[in-house]
Amino acid sequence: MISQWLKWTVVSLAVLMGVLSTAAFFADEPLRRYGERTVNEAVEGYSFKIGTLAVHPLALSVDLGDVVVRQEAHPDPPLISIPEVVVDARFAPLLNGKAKGDIRLKNPIISVTQQQINTASAEADQRTEQMVSWQDRVRGMIPFEATLFIKNGEVRYVGQRNAEPIRVTALDIEARYLTNRPQDAQAYPAELVMRSRLFDAGYLEFNGLADLLNKPLPMVDASVKVSGLRIADLMPIVGAYHVVVNRGTFSATGRIMHEKQMVLSLESFVLGGAKVAYVYQEETESKQRRQLERGAERAAKAHRDPWFVLKVGHGKIFNSEVEFVNRSTDPAYRVFLTDVNADIDNFSNRLEEGTGVVKITGKFMGSGPTVVTGTFRPEKPRPDFDLAVKIIKTDVTTLNHVLRAYGDTDTHHGKFALFSELTVKNNRIDGYVKPLFRNVDVYDPEKDQDKTLSHKMYRAIIDGVMSLLENIPRDEVATKGDVSGPVENPQASTWQIIEKLVQNAFFNAILPGFEERA
Repeated sequence: MISQWLKWTVVSLAVLMGVLSTAAFFADEPLRRYGERTVNEAVEGYSFKIGTLAVHPLALSVDLGDVVVRQEAHPDPPLISIPEVVVDARFAPLLNGKAKGDIRLKNPIISVTQQQINTASAEADQRTEQMVSWQDRVRGMIPFEATLFIKNGEVRYVGQRNAEPIRVTALDIEARYLTNRPQDAQAYPAELVMRSRLFDAGYLEFNGLADLLNKPLPMVDASVKVSGLRIADLMPIVGAYHVVVNRGTFSATGRIMHEKQMVLSLESFVLGGAKVAYVYQEETESKQRRQLERGAERAAKAHRDPWFVLKVGHGKIFNSEVEFVNRSTDPAYRVFLTDVNADIDNFSNRLEEGTGVVKITGKFMGSGPTVVTGTFRPEKPRPDFDLAVKIIKTDVTTLNHVLRAYGDTDTHHGKFALFSELTVKNNRIDGYVKPLFRNVDVYDPEKDQDKTLSHKMYRAIIDGVMSLLENIPRDEVATKGDVSGPVENPQASTWQIIEKLVQNAFFNAILPGFEERA
């Protein structure tokens, strides 16, 4: 009797499973169409497509295939393409009115262009504050807790048309305790672990906590590690700004925190073997000038905006080279610093606490031992720093292309040196600039400029520094090399003052100065 009962029970269950599976099979397509239509009606400006949908009622799971999300204004490339999505639910929490389960995304690809970002930003600006945010929509749903697994994902970004994409590959993410009903004491309810490849050689690790439903942006507190990043892979970004990066690797460890501020704190970083150049060309002069002006405006805005804070505990640069290449002159020339080694301690884009120290060594034009040191004190409220530069034993023949470009002048031999100490405090600059020349032999087919070259360079440098000051007689200062006076722009930041010092004193002045004083 019992065996007969078991027999009929097994048969009944088999029939029931068959009926449920058959019903689910015939329900798959209507459910796919319904889900696709519901999502498209709820979201403006984007289209969603679900290629396949399969319901497994006995396993409480749903499989989605070929899920594609496009921006209607710029449909190509698709923003999101996911070949396979698996949603597994738990049965017991459903009895208490709560959804709980796992979501698995396999081989997803996220592709974003600058055009798509600009469109999304413009659409966001047009939305009124009365609109219900997506965070509130999620909070209004049935209570849920989910674990998200992303396996072998890829992120692509294209900044400029026809440029090579920036790629993050082998992206694995595990996000636990994703819920729309966090406990009151949980500031960061979710746990996040992420690992990926950066371009072809670098690695990124991210491990921390988050509140993904915080408005307007998620809150995050996580450790970050970057290792083996080849900075030449950044050419798709920096190339648009006429920066050329040929080699070098970057590694860093730090922490990223976002609550009321975005704080990126680099405990340490190392940049080794880098070669970076800025290339100036006459045919793009106006464009480059606008880029530099916009860059200066953004830097000044970032400096004033307390929302973003970058901190560096200790940074080290070794065996590197930086150069400026000017292709707008005849002949073209390059000014460079080789064998660059630098130590950066306690530095920040907002100098509000502590003292930052920078020391840079190298060889000016590949021959002149160079030391640059800077001490940056808290800005309360104006820039407060010391800057010292020492360049010695520079072979002046390495500057011949510069001299030909601006003064139709050649040197046979000789040495150039430069000493400067400057202090900026209370909207004043105080210090001196002292260029020196030894045994400089100049050849000019029209006249002998041997006796005037030193004086020209000396005056060019001094006048460049003095252009930062207001209402100071140039002739008087130039005769003694002292620099003292109020900063011309009292609202200038530390970085703007340093930029002008470099640009006016050591670039715009010393180089064009030959031509102006010929």
